[in-house]
Amino acid sequence: MHVVLDGNLPAAIQTPRGPVAAPDPQALPGDSDATYGAASNQDQFRPDRDTSRPQINGYDDPFVPGTAPFKRLSAFDAVREDYTLYVREAQLVPLSLGSAPGAGDDAFYGDAVVDLSTGGRVRIPSVGPGARIVRARLGIGSQDVPFRIVRDGADNWFLEATGGRATRRASDARARLVMELSIPRATFGGPLGDPSWNELPFVARLPDNVTRDAAIVAAAIGVSRRMRPQRAIAGLVRYFREFVDSPESPHAHGNVYLDLALSKKGVCRHRAFAFLVTAQSLGIPTRMVTNEAHAWVEVHDGTLWRRIDLGGAGEFEDPSAAATDRPRYESAPDAFDWPPGADRGEGMIEQAGAHAARARGSPGSSGLNAIDVGPAPPPPPNDTENAPEGAERERAIEALAGDAPPASTVALTLVDSANIHRGAPLRLRGQVRAAGEACAAIAVDVALRDVASRRRLYIGTLATDDDGVFAGSLVVPLSFALGDYDVVASTTGDTRCGASTK
Repeated sequence: MHVVLDGNLPAAIQTPRGPVAAPDPQALPGDSDATYGAASNQDQFRPDRDTSRPQINGYDDPFVPGTAPFKRLSAFDAVREDYTLYVREAQLVPLSLGSAPGAGDDAFYGDAVVDLSTGGRVRIPSVGPGARIVRARLGIGSQDVPFRIVRDGADNWFLEATGGRATRRASDARARLVMELSIPRATFGGPLGDPSWNELPFVARLPDNVTRDAAIVAAAIGVSRRMRPQRAIAGLVRYFREFVDSPESPHAHGNVYLDLALSKKGVCRHRAFAFLVTAQSLGIPTRMVTNEAHAWVEVHDGTLWRRIDLGGAGEFEDPSAAATDRPRYESAPDAFDWPPGADRGEGMIEQAGAHAARARGSPGSSGLNAIDVGPAPPPPPNDTENAPEGAERERAIEALAGDAPPASTVALTLVDSANIHRGAPLRLRGQVRAAGEACAAIAVDVALRDVASRRRLYIGTLATDDDGVFAGSLVVPLSFALGDYDVVASTTGDTRCGASTK
């Protein structure tokens, strides 16, 4: 680690899993290397309604230790009236080099091949929000190429080749960028801070139509500014991690945000998009981050930006293409529980590693992790009322607020109960009360429970008004089989009203 390479890069860095050797700064780009090019085609995100689980075709992990699938490539922090996401502060400022790692930091190498053009700008990946560049070198073989790295308000990174004869000779050529990076360890896991609302960074007001829609969703989830930010974030994470992928696109709520958020359908990009809109409406600083394989959110907890994976990951068409023998970064434990059978971001990489291990005839290990992958998560239980994982999640959320609230009761009435058909609305109304008081602005999940199997099939969420009353129409999906069902209404409650099922 005291040997110095081109660019003053150390020949090795120390990581929690031991020393890691540096990439070769003089290695010439090969034909098979993934390259990073023009920055203009990733400046905004448009939400969609394709909620089927995606097939991923390839992924480039430029970091050592490996961080797949969490390469930070495109981040967004603002919402337009049409629900397109963009970067609010697009002005670019230089990133300084030479910031030494601190006691609570972890070190990484970055190794990326970039396509250069005179005056061009290349979007490059970073290891996470708030990462710092300790040292860096851009070159073509032994030839150094002058450069600078800049960032925008959402902490997207861009490389610019700067003037001089060397740059002109490198024009329209491929060069290798090798960096030594440092980032706070707490960015990737561990408990969030517990700030007050006034201690969070400022969040700009959303467009009026977005604000109105987000209020509906926040009420359906049961989160508000009446609770502390930490508890609100926990409630949002729980809700959006419970989304499911579906070949049937969500509709019937008026726009893509309400369709996704109220149907609880979507994969990683839908969850992250809807989480950002809802969280920002409450005043929680939030970004959505994407790359070619996965999407997630970053939330500021009053101290630093924290990465939160909401699940909904896809699967690789060719798992062997994602397998690698490089050491893998181990982050701190997740601050939030996962629902059973969740498609975590790390899970898709574990599956690729297990596939590679089987191909080598050694099912007990994975080149990606250098540790046992372990069994796959269990499938979700048919009767979610008795799922211990669900109870543990609720207890964890309640623990954030201290004493558990009083148990609530749910009254439920069906309207036109003799005329329930697939593809038609199911009309219902009811009320939620606890300790003799109305439970206002809490979410009520509605499901059909098969009488024979006891399996619950979720159909939608309603919110209570100031009197604790909920009422509405939810469409019974065409995919449901004919049969006998009970209608089940349940709530996880909030700080004033406990969980209940009717």
